[in-house]
Amino acid sequence: MEIHVVPVPWSSHAAQLRKVREIVFVQEQQVPQDLEWDGEDETAHHFLAVNEAGQAIGCARLLSSGQIGRMAVLAEFRGTGIGARLLEAVVEQAKQMSLRKVHLHAQTHAEPFYRKGGFLPVGETFMEADIPHQNMELELPIPFEPPGKVARPVLREETPVDTAESISELLTYRGIGDCADGILQALSHPRRNLYIYSQVLDHALFDNPEVIDALSSFARSGPPVVLQLLIVDSSPITSRGHRLLELARRLDSKIEIRRVPDELAESDATFVTWDTQGYWLMPDYRTYAAHANHRDPVQANRLAERFNYLWERSSPDPELRLLRL
Repeated sequence: MEIHVVPVPWSSHAAQLRKVREIVFVQEQQVPQDLEWDGEDETAHHFLAVNEAGQAIGCARLLSSGQIGRMAVLAEFRGTGIGARLLEAVVEQAKQMSLRKVHLHAQTHAEPFYRKGGFLPVGETFMEADIPHQNMELELPIPFEPPGKVARPVLREETPVDTAESISELLTYRGIGDCADGILQALSHPRRNLYIYSQVLDHALFDNPEVIDALSSFARSGPPVVLQLLIVDSSPITSRGHRLLELARRLDSKIEIRRVPDELAESDATFVTWDTQGYWLMPDYRTYAAHANHRDPVQANRLAERFNYLWERSSPDPELRLLRL
């Protein structure tokens, strides 16, 4: 099924937007009409998810205040990643508007979905339209240049000037091959520190010759570099083997793999981050949909801090030490 998520003006697409929201909110969730149609739509930024037949099957909106809302997907299309794509489009619009933060009122059952998108709960739950909600927020990266101006950021001396990277850019990847290509692109950038967090060290993404060559080149480069990996479940590695484990055995003074304790293994994300400069992030390791930014110190630092917190509380997995390759 081919889905397109597109920004649309209310003036020309009100009928399609209203139809989706009538079905999901008014009919399905019994939200009162006067609450649903709150007078904010004419000045909001709207997004539609449309299938290959041109049918509107999902929507979302962003207010100038940074509030995301009216996130809806028709019942028969839920669970296919459309909601994540709508949320991604809205957050990208907020970045283009130079907003520093976005927030939303999540229905409590949808809180895990928004957590995967990086949102964190703020305050206590509350009732809205007789439905329990949780306020959630997402801090956005600080833009590198003021809107309307193009300025080259200050680069570290050891980092060569690369005009392709002079402006922060959000990259998106869909499908196994695309995501694997995205990781390979990301691995051309690290200079000092490289952190990889992956539940199962996904074979499709990390167990291929190109990625292993890139990691080997980084680990052997100088001056001394840091290459650390965190995994959650080692059973797929022990049952199938893994090129990256072989590389870590050969370069045991350069590469270290640890397993996250079960009580801390809450995140479904897979991510790569380096030098507090860039990142590649797949919010759900079971769904090959990822995004990256090769020059986003705010998000890169956030992921690095999360990684280091887990690293300090993790330890080598005896199963991997005992495994013969």
